[in-house]
Amino acid sequence: MKKKFISKLLVACSIMVTGLFVGSNTTEVNAKSYHKAVTKIAGNGNYAIYHKASKKGPSGKFTSTKYFKHAQIQSKQSLDTKKGKFWKIIVDGRTVGWVSQDFFARNKIAVVSKVSLVQNPSFSFDTRDAINYATNSEGTAVNANKVKVSTSSVSSATPGTTTVSYSYGNAKASTVVTVRADKNEGITKASITPKNGPKEISTWKGSSKSSSRNWNAAHNYTFETRPNTFKSNGLTLKTKFFQPRFVSLDYNKAADKMGQVGVIPQGITVRGSNFTVAVFNSSSDQYGHLVSYDLNHVSKYGAQNLPGLKWSTFKKYASHIKVSPYIKLGHGQAIGSSANYIYVIANDNKMKNSTASEEIYQIRKSDMMVKQIWSFRIWSGSSPRYIHNATFPDDNTMYCLFHNGGNNRYEYWKVTRTGDSWTPEEVGATKGNFVSNHSPVQGFTYDPSHDQFYVGFNDYIFKVAKDGTYKKTHRFRVKRELEGLSISGDKIYAEFAQRGELTVGKTK
Repeated sequence: MKKKFISKLLVACSIMVTGLFVGSNTTEVNAKSYHKAVTKIAGNGNYAIYHKASKKGPSGKFTSTKYFKHAQIQSKQSLDTKKGKFWKIIVDGRTVGWVSQDFFARNKIAVVSKVSLVQNPSFSFDTRDAINYATNSEGTAVNANKVKVSTSSVSSATPGTTTVSYSYGNAKASTVVTVRADKNEGITKASITPKNGPKEISTWKGSSKSSSRNWNAAHNYTFETRPNTFKSNGLTLKTKFFQPRFVSLDYNKAADKMGQVGVIPQGITVRGSNFTVAVFNSSSDQYGHLVSYDLNHVSKYGAQNLPGLKWSTFKKYASHIKVSPYIKLGHGQAIGSSANYIYVIANDNKMKNSTASEEIYQIRKSDMMVKQIWSFRIWSGSSPRYIHNATFPDDNTMYCLFHNGGNNRYEYWKVTRTGDSWTPEEVGATKGNFVSNHSPVQGFTYDPSHDQFYVGFNDYIFKVAKDGTYKKTHRFRVKRELEGLSISGDKIYAEFAQRGELTVGKTK
């Protein structure tokens, strides 16, 4: 009797483990055992999603993949059926249901259409940086290092064109890398006399010293339910949007680095209702994801708990959240956007200065794929200006901030694109360091309406005229790191860490 009871108990436990709720009352049948989640890449077609799957096939159609093709998709399970192979998909961290393997982009390598490099003997382009994603025969993303390339790098020392071929299994692709002909492109002179800056202030160095109300052990890191208002010296910032900690499964549940989307936000850009944030697994990573939200279709608080939303709300949210592939983003704080594209300088924030070129990535908002890569440089004669912070107000212009510590000043550069060439011009300079402990800049943006820059350190924002004239200091005393600044129209957006919180104010 005791043996029978134990046997029944084990069977019941097995059913409880495998009979999980999915999407809207979705269960699984005869599925394989759990494993760490692989990253899946959506294809172009629309396919039905089902509650159940068995050896006979799927059943219980309840939604379509059309809502999720730009989401982060993962899977822990697959099942061979009489109607083909099906995968149980996890969308933005929420288990949804079963879908045909035909939905995924299989045997495909997606690469950028063109790479254009400034002539520079101090830089070689890593050809794997041109890969958006690569997949195997099941539509599972594979590490770019596993992709075979015809040449691992292209030197930018001399002008010319190189065709680079990529292959993985049956997948093939190619791109063209061109080194531009003008050997003097990017070389100019920093000649502006710096304007007097503010008295240097003292601030902390390192991570945030505080958090939002509930982002702490005392409140069990629960969700925020009240907005914030931060005021300082004529600038008022109000909560616009609290972000989810992860737009994927959380810590240690992904089988690859490509799967986890979170937990570190860095730079931001806002254009109209489109808000994009660079997200990394750790603050030391150079590769990560861009996550874009349509602020007109997500509430101030709801996205914090994507897995716990009502099904109809989640489906709506997921269709208005887009996640890029796992791509090179540098530190992610040199970012901006136009109507159709997001731009990022994939720099190394640990590099104090370097003669190496830097890469600009142009990412389509429509599908979050990198379309084109350029390299550029800013040199004053033979003295390089390696850029850590930049913003892109349109498709042909970027403004860059360079801290010349040796000469105790900040320089402001306008870089204009003509064709594939990027031409720098110094437009302003400010004497001093703003902060006394060499804490790095964590936000930089340009306000075209008032021809001025905003520069952020920790919970300080400095307002500076385009020529470098100091205008005002805003200290918010929230003890949370500023992770990015952006201008859209007459509004300034500021992102604070712990929890990721987008705030908005009016420019003056």
